[in-house]
Amino acid sequence: MPLVNPDPNYRDPNLEKTLQPEQGSVEDIDPFNAPIPGHSLTDNPGQAAWERPPQFSDPEKAFAFVMEKVEEEDTQQSFVKLMLAGTPIEAIVNTIAFAGFSEGYWTPDVAELIKLPITLHFIGLSMEKNIRATVFNIDPETKQGQNHMPDEDMLRMMSERRPDMFNNVMYAADVIERTPTENITEEVTSDVIPEKQEESFLTAEEEF
Repeated sequence: MPLVNPDPNYRDPNLEKTLQPEQGSVEDIDPFNAPIPGHSLTDNPGQAAWERPPQFSDPEKAFAFVMEKVEEEDTQQSFVKLMLAGTPIEAIVNTIAFAGFSEGYWTPDVAELIKLPITLHFIGLSMEKNIRATVFNIDPETKQGQNHMPDEDMLRMMSERRPDMFNNVMYAADVIERTPTENITEEVTSDVIPEKQEESFLTAEEEF
């Protein structure tokens, strides 16, 4: 029996199984499983809730409607648990505003106008329940920057574990602080970039 199957269309089932992505993973998502461009233009207008006139055009009435729903006992307990779990209030408010727009309760401008009073309500609720709630979403880049070690901690650890290097760093910082910037620039320039000596046309090499 030959080791290589002569059939050009043959596919090893074991190999096919290993090449298939795990079910439910990101790799398993079909990139073509999406509406084609312009598909929404073929639908009849007015089918979606946000395409119809909103139920609330007044921000005060929209806010009162939200408070009526939020202050229900079961709903309020759910929001309290979310804040206890560390969910930012900004994320909760954005979800409420977007859900109301999706369901046709208000327009995007009304959704933006009611965000501030809803945020203040949840801040007051967190204070009432003695919850150290997170108010704003943290930008990933800002969060990554907060994980960096501060310079003070780095110098303290260096003084404890590498006193020789710490002394060199502090000495260099002291020299830089006491030396005018012009002198430092001149010294560095003279050390790094030597003076170009004039050459006669007889000794100068041809440059390409």
